[in-house]
This record gives sequence, structure tokens and C-alpha cells, in this order.
Amino acid sequence: MIPSQLNLGPITATLVVGADGEHVGQDGTSRSLGGPFDFEWFVSVRRRAEVILTSGRTYLDEAYVVPANAKLAVFSRRLREADLAPGVIHISERQASTFRDAVNHLLSLGFERIHCEFGPTGFLGLTSESMVEAYLSSETRGGIERFTAKHGVEFEFVSSHGLFIARIGSVAVH
Repeated sequence: MIPSQLNLGPITATLVVGADGEHVGQDGTSRSLGGPFDFEWFVSVRRRAEVILTSGRTYLDEAYVVPANAKLAVFSRRLREADLAPGVIHISERQASTFRDAVNHLLSLGFERIHCEFGPTGFLGLTSESMVEAYLSSETRGGIERFTAKHGVEFEFVSSHGLFIARIGSVAVH
């Protein structure tokens, strides 16, 4: 569920981290890092989107499937369209060279509500973009504090009811 004090804009990015600020759990994915509150947050943010944007690495590591209520786009220099499931939008190096470019490419295709799900590289690459609202979630306050300290990004806690959620990046105030 999206906390009532958040009025999310059209372009969002999320990343879940564990208690030590790690983005991958013991199972090699992010699935084991969050509990029921994080899953609820994840689903509610995703549900708002017309398209989910992820990287080739995240697509493979997390075994992505096309969402029921949104398109799926994969930004990858390595993967080719033939490597993706049918219906997945492939954004190649010809269309975008940065994560911001990938978002802009989707905007140029007419998508207005974009949700981005990357690992730390893509997530952090978008945190300085004013058009993207980037949120970090964790079951512990320390997870967010450790991740942001490690990566030198500012944050502002926006929710702590069952799940710590922090706004990250250029618009956050620490």
C-alpha cells in the first residue's frame, strides 16, 4: 500500500534493501529481502504504471515475467530482442545509452506512467534525475542508512509503518 502522505508522480523507481543495506538476499534475488509490507508497497507502486522498466541483468537475475496490467521494457546492451519473452519492449544501445535515456525513450513512445526496477547501478543512476521519484525500502531503518551511506546519497524517511521507505536523491533532504 502506498502511504497516504505520498502523492507519487508519473515516473518512479524503487529498490528494496536488507538490514545491512544489501540489494540481494541469500537466494540471489531481492525477493527474500522484503516481507509482506514490502510486497504490498511493491505491488501498489507497480499497479500505477503503464510500463515497468528494468535492466537486462535484473530481468535475468529476478526471472521477470510480463506483468498482467502493464508492459515490460528491458534496457540492455547485451540482451537482444530474441532473448526476451514475447511482448517485452527491448531498449537497445541504439535507443538509449543511459538509464535516463531509457526513460526518455519510453516517454517518446507515449508512455506517461513509468516505474523503474533496477539494481543499485540503475537505481542510483536515476536518483539525480528530477523527473524520477526514487524510493528505497527496507524492513529496518539501518538498511536504508547503510545503503545511503555506502553510496553517498541523501535521503528522507517518508514512512515507517511496518516498512521503512525513504525518498532518495536530488529532491531528498537529509
